[in-house]
Amino acid sequence: MRDTRYMFLVLLSSLLMLTGCSRRDILDDYPVSGVEISLDWDGVTDKLPEGVRVIFYPKDGEGKKVDRYLSVRGGEMKVPPGRYSVVAYNYNTEYVRIRGEESYETIEAYTGHCNGLGIAGIEEMVWSPDSLYVLNIDELNIKKSEEVLYLAWKLKSVVKKYSFAVEVKGLEYVTSIVGCIRGLSDCYRVGKGDGVSSSQPIYFEVKKDGNKVVAYFTAFKQAKEMSEPTRGPISRSTTSSDMGD
Repeated sequence: MRDTRYMFLVLLSSLLMLTGCSRRDILDDYPVSGVEISLDWDGVTDKLPEGVRVIFYPKDGEGKKVDRYLSVRGGEMKVPPGRYSVVAYNYNTEYVRIRGEESYETIEAYTGHCNGLGIAGIEEMVWSPDSLYVLNIDELNIKKSEEVLYLAWKLKSVVKKYSFAVEVKGLEYVTSIVGCIRGLSDCYRVGKGDGVSSSQPIYFEVKKDGNKVVAYFTAFKQAKEMSEPTRGPISRSTTSSDMGD
C-alpha cells in the first residue's frame, strides 16, 4: 500500500512540473495582457469598411509574425515581445487584391485584369481600385508587460479620384465608349507607402452627357501625394503612428 501511494505522489508531482513548464513557456512567449488597438475614422471616411487586417512583421528575427482580422473599430491582439514593422488595411474591397504578404517590404495592393473588355491594340487592362485605407509603421517595439499596450491608429486613404469631360461632335451616333489611361499608379506598396505604375493601363467607363464625354476613375496615390505620418505618445509610455490626410 505504501508503494502504491508513493508512486501516485510521484506521478502527481510530475504532472504539476509539466504543467508549470508549459505555463512558463506561454508567459515567456506572449505578453500577459496583449495589445489593444483603437482605430479612429474621424475625417477619413463616412462609409466605414467592414473591418481591417493587421499584420505584425518581426524585424531582425525578434518576435513572431502575427496576422489577424479586426473589427472596424479595432480589437485586441496577442503579440510576442520584439521589434516589428506593421501594416493595417481594410479587407472588404471589390477590386483590390493583396500579394507579396510574406514580408513588410513586398506586401502590395493591386487590381485584377479586366477580361473581355479589350480596346483595339491593348490586350490587358486592370480595374480602377475601390476604396483602400492603409497604415504602415516601419518600427514598433513591443515590450513584455503585465499591462495592456494601447495603440491609437488612424488609417489613410491611398486611392485618388479623377474625372474629366470632353466635348465631342457627332456623339449622338456613338453607342458605347470605354477608355483607359497609362502612367498612373496601378499598384500600391503597402509597407513602403507608395503607389507605383507597372505600365498596365487602367480601365474606366465613359458616359455621354449631352455633347460631352464624361469619365470617372481612380488610381493609387503616389508617395508625393501622401502626407508624412505623424507620431505621438499614447498611454502607458508607448508610441504609435497616426496617419492623417
